[in-house]
Amino acid sequence: MKIVYVVDPIADDGIKLLEENNFTVFQKNKELSIPASLALCNPNEVIALIIRATKITPAELELFPNLKIIARHGVGVDNLPLEYIKSRQIRLTYTPGLNATSVAELSLTLILNLLKKIPVNHADKFFDGTLLTGKTIGLIGYGKIAQKLSQILKPFDINLLVYNHRQKNLEYGKQVALAQIASESDIISLHIPATNETNNLINSDFLKKMKTSALLINTARGSLIDTDALYLALSAQSIGGAALDVLDSGVKHPIAEVCTLPNVIVTPHIGASSIEVLQQSSIRCAKEILLYEEGNTPIQSFF
Repeated sequence: MKIVYVVDPIADDGIKLLEENNFTVFQKNKELSIPASLALCNPNEVIALIIRATKITPAELELFPNLKIIARHGVGVDNLPLEYIKSRQIRLTYTPGLNATSVAELSLTLILNLLKKIPVNHADKFFDGTLLTGKTIGLIGYGKIAQKLSQILKPFDINLLVYNHRQKNLEYGKQVALAQIASESDIISLHIPATNETNNLINSDFLKKMKTSALLINTARGSLIDTDALYLALSAQSIGGAALDVLDSGVKHPIAEVCTLPNVIVTPHIGASSIEVLQQSSIRCAKEILLYEEGNTPIQSFF
């Protein structure tokens, strides 16, 4: 028996494709740990694993001695022990680009909700909003999601600034230093991966450079922002507001405390959670496993 172990829930489309090709698909109950789930699944027969955002450890992967491929349903790989996976010569695939439109659309939604003060505007409590048109937008990172967002924003006649660790060909706008993004942007949107170098990139020094009216959007990774520093900036209203689809708890200020602030929108990591994207990602992961089984090259290998 060839088992594909699915760590997180995925759309049925990929499961159906695998089953049509004689794989047995085991979907872990979200209430069970990986070790506990193996009472229901023979780990020796698991040759492939599909994972979304769950963090998995080397010790957990060691439970699958015949694992050959991990298909990451999504883009970021900061939840995976990369060196361990390399050491076992396990193929790792991922799905960059499939979620770009979905995450870009959420970024726009969050921007507009903050500008129009949706979180605090009620029938008995009215606040004037502001226009997106004509604003200076700073994008930190310029991968597929940021590029898609820049296309969506273009009709609003914005001034676009981009920070990226290497030179990029921009459709429009200007590539600038990070400090210029901080000081000149009306809205800053984060679109870079979580690495040791980007951990707490948005810290107290960065926040102090921002305009008091500026808005911060994070649909990338929670670790990019120093949550304690952000809480202090928001509570002191030294920046205008923040919309966070991802958020790590601070040392002094936990997530629940950040959520109480009136100038904050928090969503539960829904950027890629559009039905169409989930279907496409599920099918892509299944196809990657089939390609491995057939001895073919992957569609998108991480390494």
